Amino acid sequence: AVVSTQSGHYGRGIAEGAVVCAEADVRGHVTIGKKAVIHPKVRVLAFGGPIVIGEGCLEEQSIIINRGDLSDEDVLKFLKETETKPVQHRSRNAPLRSLQAQSNYVCGKLNGPPLQIGSFNVFEVGTYVESMSIGNNNVFESKCKIGQDVIVNSGCVISAFCVLDKPDELPDRTVVYGTNNIRRIQQDNPPTQTPQLEFLAKVLPNFHNLKKSTIPTSS
Repeated sequence: AVVSTQSGHYGRGIAEGAVVCAEADVRGHVTIGKKAVIHPKVRVLAFGGPIVIGEGCLEEQSIIINRGDLSDEDVLKFLKETETKPVQHRSRNAPLRSLQAQSNYVCGKLNGPPLQIGSFNVFEVGTYVESMSIGNNNVFESKCKIGQDVIVNSGCVISAFCVLDKPDELPDRTVVYGTNNIRRIQQDNPPTQTPQLEFLAKVLPNFHNLKKSTIPTSS
């Protein structure tokens, strides 16, 4: 299992079958589930505690950050400084653990609250997510922003450019859209991105080096 709820500790690494491009900026105590696809420009930054990404998630040039108790000013400073000093990869298929020490910031407070992302979520280009609790089968469209105190349940769609930065909880199958964050409940979950995940799993390794899987498949 990726998460050990009995001990309260969260495993770190990349599950077999996940496709994580070596250029992706993954820092701290991060677990990536099987069949997830992480694009080259994605940033996953576990500053204030672990980040657990579930099975079959698709991340396209998004930022996911467990900010912990960082102020807004410190978050912006952190993103700026780490962006100008990208992680230098040691070799092809470098394992995730070999990249941790290269950050100027101490990413990876093991006892901090975990940021947990369920399965089959889609994070489109430019998405910025701090939410500590995300369910399954959600779609975060381009340039949307989700704050730390927002709980996203399952089957939700956050439309492009929407900003949710105040404490809130989205019920299952909530659609947020428009400049005023209008909401409605849809009848069904968004369709899964299985065909796209399968396509990218075949294509991305032809053009990018990959981080090595570090979590074996459980029998």
